[in-house]
Order: sequence, then C-alpha cells, then structure tokens
Amino acid sequence: MIRIRIAPACLVLAAFTFAQKPSPKPAPPSTPAPPAPVPVHGQGCVADGDRAGCLVLRDSGSGVLYNLLISGARPHVGEGIEFTGSPHEAPTSCMQGVPVNVSSWSQTDSVKCSSDASAAPGKTPAQPRSTVSASKRQAGN
Repeated sequence: MIRIRIAPACLVLAAFTFAQKPSPKPAPPSTPAPPAPVPVHGQGCVADGDRAGCLVLRDSGSGVLYNLLISGARPHVGEGIEFTGSPHEAPTSCMQGVPVNVSSWSQTDSVKCSSDASAAPGKTPAQPRSTVSASKRQAGN
C-alpha cells in the first residue's frame, strides 16, 4: 500500500517540475558602443609625401601634418584645399603625418600655396647640384 501512495506523489512532483518555466539566463553585461569618431577638419597646401603615392598636408591653422587617404578624385600637389574626414585607425604605408580618411575636400582660395609645394612640408626642395669640372677644381689648387 505504501508503494501505491509513493507512485502518485512522484507523478505529481514530476508534473510540477516540468510545468515550471525555466529561469531566464541573466543578460550578458552590455559593452558600451564605441564613441563615434571625432571629425577631422583642416586646410592647407597638398604636398607629396616621403613615399610614392602619398599625399600630405600641413594644416595652416594648427600646424598638424596630415596623411590624406582619399578614394576617388585626388587634389593636385601644390593645390590649396579644405578637407573633412575621420581618423584612420590602422597603420599606413606612408608612415608620415596623422592618417585621415578624407570624406570630402574642396579647393580653396583662402590658402596661398608656394609655387614649389611638391616638397613635403618640413623638407627643403631639392636644389640643383653645382657641376664643377675637374679642370676647374685643379686650377683652383
């Protein structure tokens, strides 16, 4: 008789266990979204970088040297431009200046560029070498 009473009790207990909803898992801690990149704005004269294909610009207001990463139409070396972009978060092959992904640029007349802007900012343009013949060097001795 005891066996008969235990069996229904087990059935009731099993039914109660399966009828309960599983407890919800706690939500994983949320990681805050990364902050939006701060826009970069500058203006100055476009120059060749140290490496082929690289364009740099020294901002006429802050003096910061920017490595301009531009997809699409590119400004000409020696041209005064104004640009807007966002910081480039990876290394570049140019390895010069602060890399910026330029989203827009336009030519501006408010920046006057020298006629030899092909030298990267901070570099002296190449000067023609003086060619003195060997005979003139000997004559001076």
